[in-house]
Amino acid sequence: MAEAAPLIDQRWGSIDEVLDGPLEDIVPNNTWCAIILLWLTLPLTLLLGIIGGSCACFFRLLGWTGCCSAYKSVINGQPCRYSFCWFSYLFSMLVALLKSGGVRLRLFMWEKKSFGGKEYFWHGEGVWCTSWARCDEIMRSMQDRKKAFGSLTAPVPDVFPPGIAIFLPCGGNDSEWWVIRNLIHTYFLEMALQYNARVADLDANLQQNWPNVKLVDMDTPAVVQQMVSKCIFYVVLGKWVTDDEAAILTGWRTNASLFVFPRATQRMIFNLGVKKIKKLRKDTIGIVEKYGLQEIFLQMNDSMPPQYRRVPAVKLCDEIMYVFGFAGIGGTSACTETVSAFLQLKLPKECAKETIDFSKYDSAAAMVECYKANPVAYIKESCRVNPPVTSATSVLKEDTRIEMLGEEVTLSKGMYRQYTLSLANRDPEVFEEPGLFNPQRPNLSKALTWNGAFGMTNEEDYPRICPGRNLSVSVCKAIIDRALVSSE
Repeated sequence: MAEAAPLIDQRWGSIDEVLDGPLEDIVPNNTWCAIILLWLTLPLTLLLGIIGGSCACFFRLLGWTGCCSAYKSVINGQPCRYSFCWFSYLFSMLVALLKSGGVRLRLFMWEKKSFGGKEYFWHGEGVWCTSWARCDEIMRSMQDRKKAFGSLTAPVPDVFPPGIAIFLPCGGNDSEWWVIRNLIHTYFLEMALQYNARVADLDANLQQNWPNVKLVDMDTPAVVQQMVSKCIFYVVLGKWVTDDEAAILTGWRTNASLFVFPRATQRMIFNLGVKKIKKLRKDTIGIVEKYGLQEIFLQMNDSMPPQYRRVPAVKLCDEIMYVFGFAGIGGTSACTETVSAFLQLKLPKECAKETIDFSKYDSAAAMVECYKANPVAYIKESCRVNPPVTSATSVLKEDTRIEMLGEEVTLSKGMYRQYTLSLANRDPEVFEEPGLFNPQRPNLSKALTWNGAFGMTNEEDYPRICPGRNLSVSVCKAIIDRALVSSE
């Protein structure tokens, strides 16, 4: 056994070398020279950003219609001469988000209205579509993808691993995307009795760790996030981590706002966000290594076709744990925070009061009764009106004509196109009284929350539907059930 350790270490590699690899997708607008220009013109840039984030007309000017707008910058390759207007636009988005109380749904609704209230609006480096029909069409297609998040070019490899699944274009059984997705299913989500047994163990583990937790205790997000972190890690890797380790893993939720920042913004804040995320990724790998779980990822890597194998293997571990951290822990934490709040007729932090109607269940007792009648439906409806993931980035596969501000515009192949789940889930053409919280609505499974119509008979038509959707619901249900038992 001792003789094998050096061989494993050699194949495994160093996470530090992975995180400190050469930066990718550097363009003039995100170089340090551009950042210096920003600081030299900061007062004026801030002023224009404040006006843009407050005035729809000026927001459109900075984003789309101006001669040096964000749109013009993107189609011209983001040259330095557009930097001043680009940074003013970035500040305008930040101001608009702050004006929206930090609620992304409220921001998207304002942006859509600013662009005429029709199908498309511009945000970041791409066009956003908003109807259920268009979003559903994209999700049922074989999407092209790039290294982008939130319709902004993602900073890699320091914030995002370049080979992460969300960046890979769809393909057949011989594609890298299919290989990675299949490995996630095979090694973590389709372990038959092992997976089912771990899910069944969650209640006993939660009871032992939190014997007296009540629903009101879950108003403290850190409690929910630690519970989710322990549950996800246990079901996926079979280890019930310590409180200190769970506190580390909650970073996948608490640092959520930093992931969407493009490289220019990261550099504006002197890479403080980059440093936090790099530390989170390193510490997560450290937990894997502490429990001696490297062999799982080495086997996965060896089972991949030679052209897709990661060298060193810790790259694959980083990519997989990023998925389980960002989407698994982060997404499930957001889901559970929402459900626990709704059960008490409260709203979680990122939720707009004016967009949710609780009139059908006007007491906490009625909410709890509704949940107990059908926990899965309650969780799905909670996530329909307040989805953990609000949108996703795809890429136009061909030149595409759209209507923007009353004009026909041709967008080039390769441009980012964001499908906005949070708006699609509230499309009045599909969901009657979309703001009404109603777990009994007959077409609830049409909600696109988990990147597809989770629960519909045509689930297989959505190639990128979240592979961990059942895991997320199971973990949320286990935690809520434990809190309700203790609250009785």
